[in-house]
This record gives sequence, C-alpha cells and structure tokens, in this order.
Amino acid sequence: MRINWFSNAPWASSGYGNQTRLFARRIKDLGHQVSITAFYGLEGAILNMDGMPVYPKGLQPYGQDIMSAHARNANADIILSLIDAWVIDPRLNVHGIPWIPWFPVDSEPLPAPVKRAAAAAYKRIVFSRFGEKMVHDAGLDCYYVPHGCDTNVYKPMDQAEARTAVQFPQDKFIVGMVAANKGTPSRKAFMPQLKAFAELQKRHGDCFLYLHTNRSERGEMEGVNLPEYLRFLGLQEGRDYGFPDPYLQMLGFPDAVMAAMYNAFDVKTLVSMGEGFGIPILEAQACGCPVVVGDWTSMGELCFSGWKVSKADAEPFWTPLAAYQYYPRSGAILEAYEAAYQMKGNQEYRTRAREGALAYDADRVTEKYWKPVLDDIGDHLADNAIATRKVAA
Repeated sequence: MRINWFSNAPWASSGYGNQTRLFARRIKDLGHQVSITAFYGLEGAILNMDGMPVYPKGLQPYGQDIMSAHARNANADIILSLIDAWVIDPRLNVHGIPWIPWFPVDSEPLPAPVKRAAAAAYKRIVFSRFGEKMVHDAGLDCYYVPHGCDTNVYKPMDQAEARTAVQFPQDKFIVGMVAANKGTPSRKAFMPQLKAFAELQKRHGDCFLYLHTNRSERGEMEGVNLPEYLRFLGLQEGRDYGFPDPYLQMLGFPDAVMAAMYNAFDVKTLVSMGEGFGIPILEAQACGCPVVVGDWTSMGELCFSGWKVSKADAEPFWTPLAAYQYYPRSGAILEAYEAAYQMKGNQEYRTRAREGALAYDADRVTEKYWKPVLDDIGDHLADNAIATRKVAA
C-alpha cells in the first residue's frame, strides 16, 4: 500500500514528530511505500529520508491547502494523518484520496468538532483505549494503535550517573515534568502541580523540581509565566527548581539525553486536564521512573507504576471544544508526591515501570497493531476497487 503520512516532520521536537520518526520507517519496513507531508518542520523543498520523500508545508497552518496535492504527487492510496482530527477539513481533499486519521481524544464525551471530522474519514485510528471508548460511544468504529517509544534507548541506567550527565543534584528528591507550556489556561495543569511541589518542599526541604518546558516569561506560545508563579510560591530557582537551557530546548534534546533525564528523576509528574496519550509518561517508565498522573482520559491506562489522582479529586472543566476535561486539586497531587517521596529509590517500583512500558516498544506496536490494521485497510481498499470495477462493467 502507498501511504502518505501527514504530520510533523520526523526531525521536529514535538510529540507528533517523535511518533513520525518512530513509525514511518517501521511501516516502510513492513513493505509499504511511505511518503511524508510535513505541515510543520519543512518549507520550500522536498527532501528524501531513507527512501521516503518528505514534502514541505504550504501556506495554511495545518497543511489543508497542500494535503491532497502532495498525496496525489506521491501516488498515495491513503492519507494517514497524525494530528487532531478536528483541524482537518475533509472537504478540502479535492483529489478524493481516502483519509484515515490517527488522532487523539483528550476529553469526554467525544467533542462534536472531532466527531464531525472523524465521521467523514474512510477509517479511523485512535491511540488510547479511552479514545476508543469515546469514539465507540459516539457511534463510530475505529482501530486502536497506541503510541510507542524505543525501549532500546529509553531504558534504565544508574541514577547517580544519569544525574551527573544532566547536571542534576545528587542529594535531592527530584520531581520532573516534561510538558508543553502552551495556551492559557494550561491543559497541562501546571499550577496545581507546582503548588503541590511547593508544599512538598516546605515539608521536607530536600526536593527539586525540574520543568522541561519553556518558561513563557514573555508570553511565548501564550503559556503560563512559570518563573513568576514559582517565585510567588516562595521557591528559588537553582535551589528549588530548574529549567532547561532555552536555546537547547528550542532545538530539541536528543533521545539519549531525554533518557538520562528520566533516569535522573525520582518521579515524573503529568496530572494534565486531559491527554490524548502522554508520551513522556511512557518514556519515563521505560527508563524505570514511576509516575504521578490523573486517572482520566488516557493517563490512567499508562500508569504501570506510580500514583493516580482520582477523578473525584478533580473539577470538571468545559473546554472550547464542548467537552469535559478535569482540573486536578493540588492537595490530591501533594498526597501522591508524598507517597512517591516515601518510596524514593524503591527498586520494585522502578522495575514495574520498565516492565509495563515494554508492551509499548515501537517494534512491538508495529508488529502487534500497525501490521494487522494496515493489512485490513489494504483489504478494504482492494474490495472497494473490485466493487467499483463491477459497477463500471
């Protein structure tokens, strides 16, 4: 099958770029002909990556002006998009190439704009069991193919060595958060997690918060001014918390550096208002780091070792997409942080995290999920082609 993969460029330092980098090559290795349309991460020229043409963005932010033209140029049988389904307008697919979104669901019920777009797709693929349930509850069918990570890179290492490599303090209980600081109010729910950490630090005095995100002191990406809030909480940069170098953060850190970073954490926190998947939750546990997450949307199903904040400890929040996400209570997050503090260094927790993450290894996901799903889609296309020829005859 000839597949035009529509998403971020494989070298982009985004979650979508991450998954494009992992799976485009692997799908090609299954025997499919793959091309990539990078609506983010490439302009002005077609590049070639391992025998896969990578097409550039057009003028429209989500590539709607160029999506079907690139797919037609690649002689694609399908367009497989990895982006929010609601940003795609199927009416702009002027060449009529079957569109199959691999899309997130991060709120409940399935938002009406997502349902309208997904209902017009040829087939649908979601990457969480939560998303699968929301799509089915909305009366649509879908396949399930989870996100994945390379567990040969994201793997446990000696924590002291990891802390030396990423220049973290050796004598602190380190809470790490890897999340995009984008939009206000923050979908990543920075405020209650930062407040919970401040209370943990008041209790113990030997904690350190590492925020792998942009500071947004000047409103970058319409994010929360995190240093301002941390100062308000009485925390001091360098002593109580730290950020990455902003230039290196913009360029993106290599996977090996990210793996060392996760290994340096005692616990990884991501108690978001809603997640379509939550790649850092998976990557951290692949490195043996337990997590604190919310027990709603996709997060709970990815918690193999750690602590879940109950939905009862979160307030429903009606989003602009006309569905609910959940705003967590800082006191409940603090309780989870305290439990993690008491279990710091526990090898059973770290082993269990790694073992759970192995089910999402990119090679396993490719063989167990991508292969049968793409084979089934190919069979449907072939059956439709036969039916079309019979009608024409």
